Amino acid sequence: MSLKLYDSARSGHAHRVRLFLSLLGLPYEKIPVAMPEGAHKSQEYLKLSPLGQVPTLVDGKVVITDSTAALVYLAIRQKAKRWLPMDAEGAARVQRWLSAASGELYRGPVLARAGRVYGRDVDVGRANAESLRLFKWMQSELQDRQWLAADHATIADVAMYSYVRVADEGGLDLADYPAILRWLADVEALDGFEAMPRSAV
Repeated sequence: MSLKLYDSARSGHAHRVRLFLSLLGLPYEKIPVAMPEGAHKSQEYLKLSPLGQVPTLVDGKVVITDSTAALVYLAIRQKAKRWLPMDAEGAARVQRWLSAASGELYRGPVLARAGRVYGRDVDVGRANAESLRLFKWMQSELQDRQWLAADHATIADVAMYSYVRVADEGGLDLADYPAILRWLADVEALDGFEAMPRSAV
């Protein structure tokens, strides 16, 4: 088994990689990283992931220390063009959402959840405002199509799913966004779907 995933169960970043591995049906070795105990900042782990981030995907001598980069890597590794279109427009559409996963999603739902669940020092007002902007955008995009970036599921949907699913853990309500709720259900209906673990709030 060549694939190894250094993982933390309730990290949405880690979950998006686990989810994609499951959707692809790929076997891998899961190596838990005890983040509450600071294992991601240990000297041993920092040799693997210099920024001390989880997850880290290892494939032989290849080490990927970013979750969206791991999605791209796996899609190309498996020649899974369904998940990552290779035409210019299709690739750009997916990349826009990968950027959102590291930008709007992080500044909104991710930080809102980090403040409420993990006690991080977060500007709650700003996180809520970013979340509102993101959800309005997603709602408008998903009103007219089933998936975010194509007429089928792509890694754009995988990248965005985990933290949107647990938005309520950050005190965010999706009731006013029926297209997002429908999209979440569509992701969960995919063959090989693996659920995002919930935190006790």
